[in-house]
Amino acid sequence: MGLFSRRPAVAVDISPAVVAPRQTVTAVVSPDRPIDKVTSATLEWGYTNFYRYHWAGRADSAMAAAGEALWMSGDVGTNAGGDRDADEWVGVTKVDLPCADGVFTGGSAVFRVPSWAPGSSPEIARWSCRVIIERGGRDIDTHGEFAVRVGRGDVAADIGGVKVIMGAAETVIAVDLESPVCAAGEAIRGIVRLTPTRDLPDGDLAVCWRKSRESHPLSRTPASGGGLDGPIVGLGKHIPLRTGAQVALPFDIALPVDAPPTASAVHSSMKWFVQARLFYSGLTAPMTERVLCPIVVVNGVDRG
Repeated sequence: MGLFSRRPAVAVDISPAVVAPRQTVTAVVSPDRPIDKVTSATLEWGYTNFYRYHWAGRADSAMAAAGEALWMSGDVGTNAGGDRDADEWVGVTKVDLPCADGVFTGGSAVFRVPSWAPGSSPEIARWSCRVIIERGGRDIDTHGEFAVRVGRGDVAADIGGVKVIMGAAETVIAVDLESPVCAAGEAIRGIVRLTPTRDLPDGDLAVCWRKSRESHPLSRTPASGGGLDGPIVGLGKHIPLRTGAQVALPFDIALPVDAPPTASAVHSSMKWFVQARLFYSGLTAPMTERVLCPIVVVNGVDRG
């Protein structure tokens, strides 16, 4: 063997490539040749969890010094830090691969995807099995990826009720959903019911979907924000709002085909809502009313 011999290549084949929660997936690890001087070989199932965090910057950085100069000159608001994208490996289970007399020739393992597994998406989780071979030479760290797709039968529909996020609830806004579970690429359907608590100015009602990625890293300061509103769907203009006269308006909101599924992971979560907002007419009108009604978004019926 030459002084600069090539490091062994290790293939990790996953079958099937797309699975649902509670299904099993198999990994077959195959080196291109026996690997010697091995002290341990492990295979770990888990996912890479994506999130955002707030980086405060270093006290001795050039930007921090510039920020102090701007503070002294009255230009307040400069921050040497900012929000950054990050990811962390979250291991679920680990198994030892056979290694006889310090030589690794291959192995396999089977994994049952947990019922709580966050669905695969570029915003929350990328599932894989990670193979680590520790040896006398350079260690080997490689992986094989697979996708977890979540369907209607994999989630719970009990998700809570409408929450007021703006306004004094002078008009009670209720959102009755055809189903609280909605698939990517399909429509969210339901009825918005307006119940005025007194005679109020006429109102304009609109709805949209709202996506919210919440970052909650265990050891970093989470970034703020993460919400995105979809296209506005108008349901009515100059709607009479009078005491005792409930108004019911149906809605149909299209979800994006690539909508990431609702998920809860260690360092971040994905939540979805129907947002309804009611504008009152007139310069002295009450504050705009906004409510959020939670929904669960799943992948489409086709699982690959």
